[in-house]
Amino acid sequence: RLEILRGPFGVVLAGLFAFHVAQYLAIPLFPIAWVNRLGFSDGLISQGQALFYAAVFIGSTQLNRVTQRLGNQRVLAIGVLLLAGYPAVTAVMQGPPVYLLVSLLGGLGWSFAGGAIANYILERTPDDDRPAHLAWYNLALNAAILIGSLLGPLLAGWIGLMAALLVAAIAR
Repeated sequence: RLEILRGPFGVVLAGLFAFHVAQYLAIPLFPIAWVNRLGFSDGLISQGQALFYAAVFIGSTQLNRVTQRLGNQRVLAIGVLLLAGYPAVTAVMQGPPVYLLVSLLGGLGWSFAGGAIANYILERTPDDDRPAHLAWYNLALNAAILIGSLLGPLLAGWIGLMAALLVAAIAR
């Protein structure tokens, strides 16, 4: 149903597509930075990822309260800023304590941004045509994951790993 793309939801999809491409630029670069540049062990990386997802869980349990207090747009902005900090700090970090802290803050950022995006999409879709709109969002999301995940390593090959992480932070 191409008419969905020509309507106001098309602009919403374009913005979310761009955000998700920017989000996924950095994701394949993190393990390379953690292992090759910083020499982190599998155990340390696992601890950081556990902190990230624990923060996602805890932040998600507070999303309703935070959204009611600050509003969806502010919660999204806070989440995106925290997510932008993740690749920026990774580009310049020197050791495990900063990695663990940025993992915690990145998880909180994703809980806020991911939840706010879901709320935003639901606010922008008509109740009587939600499945078609959500199908377009899923297509845009999956295309952005593929494109961002492919472009991130290419970008790192062209300008270097740390510079690519900084570009991803700015893009986010």
